[in-house]
Amino acid sequence: MNSDNQISERTNAVIYARYSSHSQGEQSIEGQLEKAYSYASSKGYRIVHEYIDRAQSGRTDKRDEFQQMLKDTAKKQFQVIIIWKVDRFGRNREEIALNKIKCKRNGVRVEYVAENIPDSPEGVILESVLEGIAEYYSLQLSQNVRRGQAISVQKCQSVGGVRPLGYITDENKRYAIDPKTAPTVKLIFELYSKGGTVTEIIKRLNKEGLTTAKGKPFTKNSLYSVLNNEKYTGIYIHNGVRIDGGMPQIIEQELFQKVQELMKVNRRAPSHKWSRADYILTDKLFCGKCGSPMVGECGTGKSGMTYNYYICSKRKRFRACDKKAVRQDWIEGIVLREIKTILENDELLKYIAANTYRYYMQQNAAEEELQIIRGKLEEVDSAINNIVKAVEAGMFNPALKKRMDELEEQRENLLTASADIEITQVFKLTEEHILFFLRQFKKADFENIDCQKRLIATFVNSIYLYDDKIVITFNYSGNNRTVSLAEVDNATEGDLFGCCASLSAR
Repeated sequence: MNSDNQISERTNAVIYARYSSHSQGEQSIEGQLEKAYSYASSKGYRIVHEYIDRAQSGRTDKRDEFQQMLKDTAKKQFQVIIIWKVDRFGRNREEIALNKIKCKRNGVRVEYVAENIPDSPEGVILESVLEGIAEYYSLQLSQNVRRGQAISVQKCQSVGGVRPLGYITDENKRYAIDPKTAPTVKLIFELYSKGGTVTEIIKRLNKEGLTTAKGKPFTKNSLYSVLNNEKYTGIYIHNGVRIDGGMPQIIEQELFQKVQELMKVNRRAPSHKWSRADYILTDKLFCGKCGSPMVGECGTGKSGMTYNYYICSKRKRFRACDKKAVRQDWIEGIVLREIKTILENDELLKYIAANTYRYYMQQNAAEEELQIIRGKLEEVDSAINNIVKAVEAGMFNPALKKRMDELEEQRENLLTASADIEITQVFKLTEEHILFFLRQFKKADFENIDCQKRLIATFVNSIYLYDDKIVITFNYSGNNRTVSLAEVDNATEGDLFGCCASLSAR
């Protein structure tokens, strides 16, 4: 047995599956699990657990089983998460990226069943494209949902989510006062208006067995959510829409305003404000001397000014490396400038798109599999027609009926398999799609922090910082994919964003 197989046999994996209540059926979960187990078997993975969220929306990653899975990555009990498609890991680029970073830091990688992404620089580009497509369809779905909600909002109806404590919904989906829980809301406002502290009120509520709208004990957050909820004064509120008298009133306006004023008085201003910088090269920047990751650090100079920089983690923790720290804006400015250089080279973008599409086609055998299934389906349909003709001609016996039942079952299985593949092929990725996606980055706002994160996540593989050079490896194959910057330590402060003059590609 070769070493690769030995490694695979030792790899533990988990499966995450979900379906949305608005558009999918229970069987989609079973289909995802079946495909995931087949995928794991082909890789030699051992499935140790299944995480399943049923009737959960993909518009948010606040799903119980999903969140539990992310927490469990820290236990080091599995190395791979198998999911159906990119959109199961979050419905926009930021969510997907953050969730994957959590996994990566715990040594867990994410693999997709329906979207085979190659383990190569082009794979990062491809994954970024697929994440963009997932975000587009998510936003499109959200718009359709909002259209339906707008009608419900005008009628002051419930549009889903957790109802505020103290209310129920009637047969017309309109809010009505809940005689069981509305007294709890009144008690909270009365206690606070009479000078009760948050801690005292929580203690009393929990001692009396009173619970939140979710049936859980009260905490500071859940208590404040009640005290801040203007809906209790009879105002229907949803996404900026306010309709006076749209809800039954539980709390008088005068009492509500008194509580708001008391909360302002009781709210203590923080003793100091924390200034936390976004270190966008985290997990990408490495020390050229010892190979350790470089991490963000914040310091204050004699003048009282705050400075942000990157420092070798080995030096910071163990004082075991003499690599000097570098200014955050300086190194990030260099990397962003290099990305901009790539985007200005349209021939290079075409080259990246072509390579990415080639990898995509090598890995995506769905169309070929679909043709095979359709061929088998034609054979089964032909056999069924022959039996039907035989029956019409008066030839009927138990063996013929048994064969007919077998063919019908086989046909049903083939149709199911065909539908599974066709669902994944609703959007067929082309080389033009990838090139269009890459060209959109030319319009990016390089001053926007979220945009900077997206650019680096898409294009940068790794950055090694030496005393005399920076080596940047980008996410595309070819002779010119590593860029070296000489004599970076000699750059003056005035050159922080203009020190890319002496570039030499290799």
